[in-house]
Amino acid sequence: MARESLKNINPLDIFMHAKGFHIAEDYIASISLKQNPQLALEMSQAVMVLAAVNCELFFKCLICIETGLVPPGHYLDELFNQLAPETRARIESMWDSEIVPLRNPMWTKTEEAFGKGEVLKRDFPSAIKAARRAFEKMRYNYEPDSKGSEFIISDLPRLLYYVILEKKPEWTHLKRRVSEVPGGFEPYKGSGS
Repeated sequence: MARESLKNINPLDIFMHAKGFHIAEDYIASISLKQNPQLALEMSQAVMVLAAVNCELFFKCLICIETGLVPPGHYLDELFNQLAPETRARIESMWDSEIVPLRNPMWTKTEEAFGKGEVLKRDFPSAIKAARRAFEKMRYNYEPDSKGSEFIISDLPRLLYYVILEKKPEWTHLKRRVSEVPGGFEPYKGSGS
């Protein structure tokens, strides 16, 4: 039985939830390949998983803003296709005019490095379709059936964030209230040897 869309969800709640993933992904992704290439490589799949879940949440936020409903599912292309035509056009326009020129040199080097003659499809419909199951595939990348997600949409969460803020500029400076954590919080470091 297919799940129904959720009703009575405030899109601001989705936005604030997604914003936490967005901040974490931005923070981790800010580690430069030039400064620490090994660390950046070790974390690359984790960053892509965060980007994929962030895309899903931001798409659902936009859909909720437009329709009042939150659809089930995780497939990014299906979520994108539920947006209003003008929102889809805005996303594709920003992708074509901002992301493709920015990332084209990197994508070209990636194609050359793999040397199989395969070309990454840069147009938005192809890129989103290629990454449709990215969250599923990348979080279980060690499984044989989970290989092969083409993921060139790492910049999409930031783009979606801006599209949301174009629709809801009053959300621009919203933050969660912070209070001191009792006793502080130190990460577990193991018992060591």
